[in-house]
Amino acid sequence: MTQPTASIKNCLVTGGNGFLGQALIHSLLARGVAVRSFDLAPHPNPAVNAVVGDLRHLPDVERACQNVDTVFHTASHVGWSLAENQLVHDVNVTGTQNLLQACQRAGVGRFIYTSSIDAVFEGRPIRAGDESLPYARQPLNAYSASKADAEQRVLAANSSDGLLTCALRTAGIFGPGDKHRLPNIIKNAQQGRAIRLGNGRSQFNHVYIGNVVQAHLLAAKKLLPHTAVAGQAYFITDHAPTNFYDFMEPFLQGLGYDLPTQSIPYGIAYGLAIFLETLQRLRLPLPPTLRQLTRYTVASTCVDFYFSHAKAARDFGYEPIVSRPEAITTTLAWLMQAGFARK
Repeated sequence: MTQPTASIKNCLVTGGNGFLGQALIHSLLARGVAVRSFDLAPHPNPAVNAVVGDLRHLPDVERACQNVDTVFHTASHVGWSLAENQLVHDVNVTGTQNLLQACQRAGVGRFIYTSSIDAVFEGRPIRAGDESLPYARQPLNAYSASKADAEQRVLAANSSDGLLTCALRTAGIFGPGDKHRLPNIIKNAQQGRAIRLGNGRSQFNHVYIGNVVQAHLLAAKKLLPHTAVAGQAYFITDHAPTNFYDFMEPFLQGLGYDLPTQSIPYGIAYGLAIFLETLQRLRLPLPPTLRQLTRYTVASTCVDFYFSHAKAARDFGYEPIVSRPEAITTTLAWLMQAGFARK
C-alpha cells in the first residue's frame, strides 16, 4: 500500500460517461492527471484510458483498479420505478462493495464516494441539516436506501494504514451536461404536463456541477492519513436553498415556456403517489410520467429539504466557487445551444 499524497497522479472515475463523471474527468485532465474511466461504454475522449465493464462483475472492476492511486466513485443507477429496485441495489450497493474490495486488493490509496442527501431523507422536513443526522431508517425509495447502504460500507472500509475513504452527499446537481433533472422538467413543459406540487413555500438545495467537481477535488486533496476527512461524510450544497419552482423559473422562462399554474396540494399528491406505487407493485402498466410520481418525488418537492455544507468548509475548504446567477446563466446558455428552447 502506497500512502497517498496531496497530489493525484493516476485516478479512476467510475461512471465516467455520466453527468458528474464527464465534468470531473474534464477538470482532472486540465490538471494533468492521468485519468481512467470505468463505464458500460467507452469514454468519448481519446485522452482517457477507457475501461468498459460492469460494476456488478468483480473481474471487470478489478481490472479497472490496477495502478491507480485515487478512485472517484460517481457511478450509480437512479431508477424511480419499482421495477428497477433490484437493479438499483445491485449497481449501487453490490457494485460499490465490489469496488471497495478491488481497491483494497490493488493497494489504492483513497476512495471518494459520491453519495446523496437522500441517504438521510425519510419524507420529514430537514432544515439546515448537518452530518449528525442519522441514516434514513424508512427511506422512501430503493435509490435512497442504496445510497445509505453503500455509504456506510464506504466509510466502514476506511483504514489509516490502508484505503482512505470519504463520502460527499450532493444535493440535486444541475448545469451543462445534465441529462435528466432539467431535461425531464423541460420535456414536461413542452408537452403541457408541468404542474406544481405543494404550496410553493418549501425549500430545497440544488448544487451547480462546477461546485460539485470542486468539492471532489478538494476532498481528495485532503484525504490523507490521520486527517479529519478520512472516514467522514459531507453534505455538498450551493448557496441559499430555494423553492423548487422558483429555482426552475429562470430556465423555463428563458427557454420560452409558460410556468406551471395548476397545483396539487401536498396531501392529495402524496396519497396519489401511494396509490400509483401500489399499482406498480401489482405490475400494472403505467406511463413513464405516472411512474415518476412517487412518495419520494412528492415529499422532496413539498417539504423543507436542505442542508449546511459547514463541515465541508471546515475540513477541506469547500465553498461554492460559481455563484447562483452565473450558474443559471451558463446552464441556460447550454440548454438553448442543446435545442431545448421553445420552437
